[in-house]
Amino acid sequence: MGSDLAFDGVGTSVDSGPAASIGFGFASFIGPVDLRLDYYTTDRDSCFLFCALGNQGVTSSSAMLSALYNFPFIEDRWDGYVGAGAGLVKVEAQHTGFSAGENYSGSDNVYGGQLIGGTRVKLFDWPVSLVFEYRYQGAKDAKVDGHTVEYKSNSFTAGARWKF
Repeated sequence: MGSDLAFDGVGTSVDSGPAASIGFGFASFIGPVDLRLDYYTTDRDSCFLFCALGNQGVTSSSAMLSALYNFPFIEDRWDGYVGAGAGLVKVEAQHTGFSAGENYSGSDNVYGGQLIGGTRVKLFDWPVSLVFEYRYQGAKDAKVDGHTVEYKSNSFTAGARWKF
């Protein structure tokens, strides 16, 4: 998937790039609700091979506290979850235009939120499950070098969950 990025109200679509996440939490914090603290980072831009006509890019790093509601499909084997979170997003933006006067870059720390949905599959009787997750993340408009940067991200991730 990718991200929607707008510089001073002019939108551009940026390609998918590397993304990583690490989270710590409490399973069954309150009944079927998990509480999770995530660190999530992405790196995306609009340039693939040839950038002579300009490039718009964004790197985001976020720390979010999320509540996830779990619902079992097959008890102790397969479950789904949905949730939401809020926290701090560091938006680092780069805008490179055709002329030198169009170039700027910088970063801003802003409030952000996310919506999460996914599934976990336990393959063996180990405390490890495979995780497949969709995440929508948006941030308040960042101010970078006097310009307004709007940022929204959609991503699919696959990983593992170790429950102890």
